[in-house]
Amino acid sequence: MGAETPMQGLIESAKNGQLSVSFNDNVYVNVEEFVLIERDCEAMKDQIKLYQGLARDISNREVWGLGDRSDWIISTPDLVGKFRSKAQGDPGGNDVHSILQKHWEIVDGIQQLHREIANRYQQADAEFAAKYTELMASVPQGFQGKQ
Repeated sequence: MGAETPMQGLIESAKNGQLSVSFNDNVYVNVEEFVLIERDCEAMKDQIKLYQGLARDISNREVWGLGDRSDWIISTPDLVGKFRSKAQGDPGGNDVHSILQKHWEIVDGIQQLHREIANRYQQADAEFAAKYTELMASVPQGFQGKQ
């Protein structure tokens, strides 16, 4: 098994039926929210991958327009190197691409956790399972962030 990801402990607890929540009379499980969380997590992960591609493109850029084609500006290679490594490739992982990867892993963990909880509800509640299956088949595509 690879390195533990964010939320891995909660996901494993949910898989094993060990995750519990106490509800009072004012709280209910909303099937639609599970479906929207699934959709929005997937859309967010797609956006993160898009931004990672931009960071990769910036890092691989050949001409920066900072005098990097001029031999007489001796600091340009260092400056361009710093920009490249901040986009992608910083040895300490303090670059845009790596930070976005951490965000992707967190969103993926949230998505997995909600999937496991939804699976447990489906196993225990036929009405929830039917509604969840119906809504997942017609889930609207795309991220619709809340303002």
